[in-house]
Amino acid sequence: MSFIKHQEFSQMINSLYNIPQKITNEWMDEMFSEATDENGRRLSETFANYGVCYRDLSKCDLSKLDEKHFYELAFNSSTSFPSADKMPKGYCPSDILEFGKNPMFDIKKLHKEGIDGSGVCVATIDFGFQDVDHIEFKGSDIEIIDLFGDTGSHFHPDGVLSNLCGQNIGVAPKVKVYHYNTYMGSGEEVDKATLTILKDILGKVQNNIKIRAVNMSGPLLRNKKLNKASNEQERQKLEEVLSAPLLEIIDKLQQLGCEVVTSNRFSQDFSCCDIDFVNKKFIKPAFYKRQDYIEKVSFISGGKVIPEFASESGYKYEPKGCYSWSIPQAVGMYALALQVNENLTWDNFARLCRETSTLKDDVRLVNPEGIIEKVRQKDLKNEQTFQ
Repeated sequence: MSFIKHQEFSQMINSLYNIPQKITNEWMDEMFSEATDENGRRLSETFANYGVCYRDLSKCDLSKLDEKHFYELAFNSSTSFPSADKMPKGYCPSDILEFGKNPMFDIKKLHKEGIDGSGVCVATIDFGFQDVDHIEFKGSDIEIIDLFGDTGSHFHPDGVLSNLCGQNIGVAPKVKVYHYNTYMGSGEEVDKATLTILKDILGKVQNNIKIRAVNMSGPLLRNKKLNKASNEQERQKLEEVLSAPLLEIIDKLQQLGCEVVTSNRFSQDFSCCDIDFVNKKFIKPAFYKRQDYIEKVSFISGGKVIPEFASESGYKYEPKGCYSWSIPQAVGMYALALQVNENLTWDNFARLCRETSTLKDDVRLVNPEGIIEKVRQKDLKNEQTFQ
């Protein structure tokens, strides 16, 4: 695997756009909407992801930023901020980073009781993972499997694995993880790699390695042919054909008690939410447009932190969340439940999440302690268990 060094990555991020001496609400609004690079490409997505990460702001003035804009600004441990008089009053970036490490709703109480994923195995399929030496993963049981040679390295698995099994951030810090490196991007080769990986996982399960869930923080298919369909009906037919080999393996895994959790599978029961650090409010993510949000059980993803890429101890504040950081939390919570009741199916786990959830700020929040209390009951009604 070709590793990216911290300095190399930070220099690349710094080269993408300039930071002004005065960071204002108006400048941020422009960056989120209209700003382009020298080649005319929009910078909004890049700015949303990296904000002022790796920047030296010691001589900048952020004092005019209002609450909303400051908490939309991504930064990391490598960001150097100015003195307090040049900052919004009362805002402390180090406090935000520390707050963002808390996985969700005092789940660390369960960890102290020994409910930490011990004895449970899961798999992750994601891009190349390199940050094994980060403090977040020092005590994690992660076995990296690369079936294709050089699949590169990327920040994405840092977020996935830290939310799943990280020692500070993770929902299940003692779960055993088989992490499969796969290819980035879209195309037929990505889907072929997924099929190869799923077959390898099936082989392990058939050989009595009890992998109980597969975390795929994205769609099952990435084939570019889907984008060429002339209408939705044509797209659906093509999707059925392209996904058939994958779904055949997934069905076999499910029969053996291993659930493959893609974004589509996750969204049947779950969603994510952002958290406002100042007001401690829970917020529906901007990308969710359907009317059924209140029915979905949400995991916190926006307003949390993930490891700073290519570093050994830094963290990055993520203003906005997505399913990528929520799916591993759900898989981690499933691992905690399986530690208590190894016969629990994913569908019944989702049902218990719904039954024990709490409503706050029009968000249906996951309740880890409530889930474990329910799972501990021996008289679970209508339970169809995995044998």
